[in-house]
Amino acid sequence: MATAVRRKGVFVSILTAIIVVAMTVPFTVIHPVLPFTLVLMGYGCFGLMQRWRWLPKDRPSYLIGCLVALIVLLPASSVVKFAEQGFDDGPFYGEPFIGRIVAAAASDRLPYREGELLIYNRADAKAPILVYQIEDETAWAQVLDVSKNPRYANYEFTAMQEPSLAYGIFRDRLDFLGTWNFGTERGRAYFWKWGGFHRFFLSW
Repeated sequence: MATAVRRKGVFVSILTAIIVVAMTVPFTVIHPVLPFTLVLMGYGCFGLMQRWRWLPKDRPSYLIGCLVALIVLLPASSVVKFAEQGFDDGPFYGEPFIGRIVAAAASDRLPYREGELLIYNRADAKAPILVYQIEDETAWAQVLDVSKNPRYANYEFTAMQEPSLAYGIFRDRLDFLGTWNFGTERGRAYFWKWGGFHRFFLSW
């Protein structure tokens, strides 16, 4: 009997760890700390679900499963982060652009979903602006300023060229050639399917 109980506890712990990791590791793309926060919140939810009799009462097994999930998340989140960033510099987030957008002055434009992606390369070493426009209405506009990242406060990103789109499940990606302090290098910008700019990277 005791052996059966132990086997059941091990099974619950393993199943809990697998489910928790599978559900939380994708959130690494939003913020690297978010999966670990969700695990801690999830453990609290397990406690509530046991109290409401939605789950069998086996708190030690759920605790062990969550602890294992936290350990597994360390390398798993690093792998997800590396798959997105590689050895590139970043992430950079820039800042929203507030001002008037003149579509005719765009340096490049690409058809995208219901509208267009517009790239504005500006003079005087100012950071480029990436705009998503739908029927002359600006859905979002982002200044791709690398100096907003404290590690790159003295760097300047000045131009985007040769843009091309790659479509994903939750985010789409804009590949480009970027000109900054290290010359002209590859870059990648990500934006969410449901709208809004996410972040970008530059190679080194």
